[in-house]
Amino acid sequence: MQRQPTLLSSCSRAATAAETRYRIDAPGFTRRSSRVIALDPHAAEIVRRLEGQRWSGGHFLVFESALPGDALLRPAAGGTALLSAELQGADAVVMLASARASAEAASVIGEACAARSIMSAGLVVPGAGPVGEVVSALRPNAMVLVVLQDAGDIPEVLSALRV
Repeated sequence: MQRQPTLLSSCSRAATAAETRYRIDAPGFTRRSSRVIALDPHAAEIVRRLEGQRWSGGHFLVFESALPGDALLRPAAGGTALLSAELQGADAVVMLASARASAEAASVIGEACAARSIMSAGLVVPGAGPVGEVVSALRPNAMVLVVLQDAGDIPEVLSALRV
């Protein structure tokens, strides 16, 4: 049996200008209503920096505390919000966490997303110590889990998730 070569056009990234014309690039086609939630102070600093950049549909928040059946969040711009209110209309939630992240925060957000059939992702950022515990906390609470080697990759990962 002869194997067929993998063609450039079979890749999800177009390799030539001619191939790019087959991409769907209609206005609003890739728009998502995403929430990026920092689970700890180190991640909150990153979220504050990210919020100032241009995003297509991302809303940046910081986890404050768990409430009975809900959670208190702080928008990066200030004020307070409830997790239940923030999840209305959301179709993706990205939990951003460092080694100091709260397992309770991951559990509350993950369960709320699962109950509403919202895609959840966890991004573990490097720098604040070993990440084994936060990975264990996020694993059952996120559909997608990525342990980053460089915090500089966060904007590209969020862009790939269409935040």
